[in-house]
Amino acid sequence: MTTTTDFEIVESLLSTSDFDIILLDSEPSAQVEEVCSNLKASGKNIPVILTYVYQNQIKDQEIKVRPLINSVFYKPFDLNEVTRKLASLSI
Repeated sequence: MTTTTDFEIVESLLSTSDFDIILLDSEPSAQVEEVCSNLKASGKNIPVILTYVYQNQIKDQEIKVRPLINSVFYKPFDLNEVTRKLASLSI
């Protein structure tokens, strides 16, 4: 497990390390969109899950990020939903 809050470090780690899954605990943003887009472009097939507290004012940004990620977990988490989604990713 690797943790960081710095998107530059995330980009560096994704280019130099292998991961089974990526959990981004961040609201949808242009930075999240860029990181996820770069990951998809790299050809790595790593599931990406975004976690955040839903807010209607960032809905448009989530719409942009959705095609680049596998799932979104809204806080507070429903552990049954988390279990189902993780199982469906076959990790």
